[in-house]
Amino acid sequence: MVKIGVISNAHSKRNKISMREIHQLLAAHPQVKHHSFHHINELPGCLAELAEAGVTHLVVSGGDGTVLAVVSALLNNSPFQKPPCVSLLSAGMTNVIAHEVGQPGLPAAGLKQLVERVEAGEPGEVMERPVLSVDFGDDRVIERGFLVGGVGFYQGTQLVRRDIHSLGAKQTFAAKLGIAWSILKILAFGPGPRSGFHGESIGFTIDGRYERRDCFMFLASTLNSVLPGVAPFWGDGPGRLKLTSIDSPPRRFARAALAVLRGKPRPWMAEAGYISRRMEKLELEMSTPVMIDGECFEPPANGRVVISAGPVMRFHRF
Repeated sequence: MVKIGVISNAHSKRNKISMREIHQLLAAHPQVKHHSFHHINELPGCLAELAEAGVTHLVVSGGDGTVLAVVSALLNNSPFQKPPCVSLLSAGMTNVIAHEVGQPGLPAAGLKQLVERVEAGEPGEVMERPVLSVDFGDDRVIERGFLVGGVGFYQGTQLVRRDIHSLGAKQTFAAKLGIAWSILKILAFGPGPRSGFHGESIGFTIDGRYERRDCFMFLASTLNSVLPGVAPFWGDGPGRLKLTSIDSPPRRFARAALAVLRGKPRPWMAEAGYISRRMEKLELEMSTPVMIDGECFEPPANGRVVISAGPVMRFHRF
């Protein structure tokens, strides 16, 4: 018997906007269980209650941070005897994961469509994506996610939160506006304090081979794209983990930026330090924060961070 359970982040932007519609929908479908949390520490208890209630189809309503927390909980210490079907609603500040494998539209509309089709017996579209496992090598649990970045990616995220979100721009529009704003600042001022972007010497060990590069930006993912129209990966190989890096300082950046965003490199770019490749495991030696699905993590004292393509998560879209 199918039983739907919804777990929502009460602080997620779109949840706040859509909460009245969501409550009306849930009132019309009392068989759907709903748990909302205000702090991430409440998440394990919410999942345990949904598992105890016999939920077979888990709907996550939140942003990338919420998805990251739920996926980590399900993989590290799941309370479900049998893994539930998982569906995602785009309800946060950033929704990179839900953009690729989640329900389309606002949370209430996406949830209504899902409930109707699940209860009608439709299987939906099953989409599988490997989860990234990020090991900091200290006492922290292994973090799970789908998108990991650093150096310029971290700096650009801070820039977007400071300059773009403060203007009221949200969601995909804010992310694309932030990318454009970052590119303009780099073109206008170059690396340094005026742009806020600067490189870092990073050690890369890729499938056992070590190299050290002056890195301006790196991004690793098991997703095909990070935003609609933004798919900055083009490397070949059998690995499930995609990595794109740009050497510092970025050369011929004005000509390369659009090609990087589209994942369509020009012949000269590899020699200029624009590199994209695939692998199963990536080891980093770095000193600045790592971004995992929009959340910031400090590296350990020795700077060693190990990223690998881990278990496969199945998502159901209706």
